[in-house]
Amino acid sequence: MITWSPPGPQTALLTCPIEDILYGGARGGGKTDGFLGKWLMRSQHYGGKSKGLFVRRSMPELDEVIGRSQEIFTPLGATWKAQKSTWIMANGAMLRLRSLERDADAGKYQGHSYTDIYIDEGGNFPDPAPIDKLNATLRNPYGIPSSFNVSANPGGPGHEWIKKRYIDPAPLGMRPVTDESSGEKRIYIPSRLEDNQLLMQNDPKYIARIRKSGPSWLVQAWLKGDWNATPEGGLLKAQWFKRYNVQPSEFLRVIQSWDTAYKPEQVNDPSVCTTWGETRQGWYLLDVFRERMEYPALERAAASLYEAWRPQGVLIEDKGSGQSLIQELKAGVDMNQSKVRIPVIAIGPKGINKVDRVIAVSSLFEAGMVFLPEVAPWLLD
Repeated sequence: MITWSPPGPQTALLTCPIEDILYGGARGGGKTDGFLGKWLMRSQHYGGKSKGLFVRRSMPELDEVIGRSQEIFTPLGATWKAQKSTWIMANGAMLRLRSLERDADAGKYQGHSYTDIYIDEGGNFPDPAPIDKLNATLRNPYGIPSSFNVSANPGGPGHEWIKKRYIDPAPLGMRPVTDESSGEKRIYIPSRLEDNQLLMQNDPKYIARIRKSGPSWLVQAWLKGDWNATPEGGLLKAQWFKRYNVQPSEFLRVIQSWDTAYKPEQVNDPSVCTTWGETRQGWYLLDVFRERMEYPALERAAASLYEAWRPQGVLIEDKGSGQSLIQELKAGVDMNQSKVRIPVIAIGPKGINKVDRVIAVSSLFEAGMVFLPEVAPWLLD
């Protein structure tokens, strides 16, 4: 019974003898299918002693992997243990599906032993440390060759370390490179959207949706698997910002946004408040307050900035010192011999990390809808 067959570069993934492989490039390049297919092939070849670990950054990301694995593995007699999130293949080989939302969780696997590791969407890891810890669990007493596999698209939080480790030594891929410190070989196997003919046939509008999903540089990276498409020096280009000399006479609304910190020492992050004016043409950055201070001073600063700008809403992240600030400001603060309740909005930022959040709004910057003043004391920072 054929439940999956490898198209294009997936054949190279399955047959490559090198242990450390980066597989991917473009979105829609068949990376997850490639990993599931490789596990299927290796578990059938090496038998019940095979033990695999399939990892994504978060549990919600695993949902599609579980669904696709059921389509491939179930007809072949494999059993899905939902409570343990584990596949038991017909010959006894075992594949665990796990998330690694916190980097420190990688330490929990140090006593484990695996023949196969698959880090799917490895670009969601901003630091390689947890992935390297998992790599250390590749060991077995049965003589089964170890297999360590990472998939990634350009433009994610882990773009820089993946590019430096796998892409820069051999930009075109398909050429083994040797790690200078360990002497071990690794290889980059490119996978591009056009290689996934099944997706192109079943979802002909996929490319059009990708073109609408982000700024031009990110679309280029996703469609072509171009690791050099990401802008140098960060995700936002200076030329995208518009400038203003005079503030608009009126705004649809004024909003303040706080990123709070507890400690005043120089080694710690400062507390920051930005004040924004919204118009039909875009968003004007009106003021930036940035200072390291202890909590009592933080509360006074929040009250003072509210009085200065009278925003319609004050956004504060609902964690850490922000939780205390939310409670105090909602209860009311003394201003001009009266108690004023500040319109606080507790928020939980969307996205796994800060890079994801920037990418989500970067098209607004590229479209010229974010305005900075020509002159301001905080502008250089």
